[in-house]
Amino acid sequence: MLKNKDFVTITMVNVPLSRKRDPYNFYIYNLQPYRMKKYLYLAFVFLIISCGSLSKTYNSGSLLTEYYKEVLPFNYENNLAIIEVVINSKKYNFLVDTGAPTVISSSIYKDINVKPAHQISVSDSQGQKDKKEVVIVPEIKLGNLTYNNIGAVVASLDDVFEFKCMKIDGIIGANQMAKSFWKFDYQNHEITITEQLSNYDLSSYKDTLSFTTSMQKTPYVKGTINGLTTSFTYDTGFTGHIDVSKKLADFPDAVGITRLGNSSVGLYDAIDSVSTRTVKMDSVKIGAIDMKTQIIDLDHGSLIGNKFMNKHDVIMDWSSQKIYLKKVKEYQDTQETSFGFNFRIKDNKAIVTGLIEELPIELELGDQLLSINDFDFRDINKDNACEKWNNYNITELDTVNITYQRDSVEYKITLLRKELFK
Repeated sequence: MLKNKDFVTITMVNVPLSRKRDPYNFYIYNLQPYRMKKYLYLAFVFLIISCGSLSKTYNSGSLLTEYYKEVLPFNYENNLAIIEVVINSKKYNFLVDTGAPTVISSSIYKDINVKPAHQISVSDSQGQKDKKEVVIVPEIKLGNLTYNNIGAVVASLDDVFEFKCMKIDGIIGANQMAKSFWKFDYQNHEITITEQLSNYDLSSYKDTLSFTTSMQKTPYVKGTINGLTTSFTYDTGFTGHIDVSKKLADFPDAVGITRLGNSSVGLYDAIDSVSTRTVKMDSVKIGAIDMKTQIIDLDHGSLIGNKFMNKHDVIMDWSSQKIYLKKVKEYQDTQETSFGFNFRIKDNKAIVTGLIEELPIELELGDQLLSINDFDFRDINKDNACEKWNNYNITELDTVNITYQRDSVEYKITLLRKELFK
């Protein structure tokens, strides 16, 4: 019965070192998902072996309402659209993610008390594998809309520190979204869901992207980077801009930087000894949209994320496989800055997990940060770790004073924010 492999890319977010939003890529310059700005790339890729019965489960379910135009507010604090859903009369926070199928947490799974429809092997972005259950969720409510019998993967989203701190209970995935026409208004933080495309005025939407889909309805669009054409996952669960799989090309002559250490966090945590490049590309096109010079990341997959999408009002039409775009902001600047490091909280310690090769500093991978300016990391414990992580912010600073520890000896350094691309 095994026929094809389907990559369920649940790319989630960036963790910031500054307060601008950035990708799930732990970029030191502005990582997105948290106010702190570290540069971590929270991307999980589900490698799922699919068969006909699994595809049927994913695409099961229906909407009870026949005619509707529902407007839902979303929280966009971490450069991700988080909405309130109700399951079994309880409220939860779900990420809206076109790069994934619908996902529920293990606690929701226990609460709804349903039997698994399938068990699948899931690999994350780091190549680590585990078994996951696929279930049918009897009812999911989004505002006044009620979805019945939706296929969903069960995953423990709070097993990884960064995911736990984001307080996400699940994901509204592409398999569920494809039953309607979805509009993303990033300026007003609203999602509109309707049963007819004609309920939207498309007259001001000047750009259109055609897409193909995977088994769970994740959209893929064509793009060209410096003459290289590839397929990108159109991923609202990715806080970044544009990623190109480093397996496709390394663009050795491009101006760029190399990030050493830990560049991403997957469903089963991070692998620390990796390196990735961030480069300036002279020619970037998404479909027919000519973005000219852009900064992109060479990482684990080819993705288009919210730093591209949030420059537009977006309408998604799965029936015709088209994305309609109305540009409302200019594309991102091709200049980024950084202090040259990033860190994660591991075992209640702030540990340096990433460096930039082109910005030599005194810090080494594995050093423990004790303080940055007046922000103290010495007293981290399981009760305040997320609060520390979420409240740390040096986005607006040009200078930081750091106290760190290596081999039980304390050191002090001062770092200046520097341009990454000149």
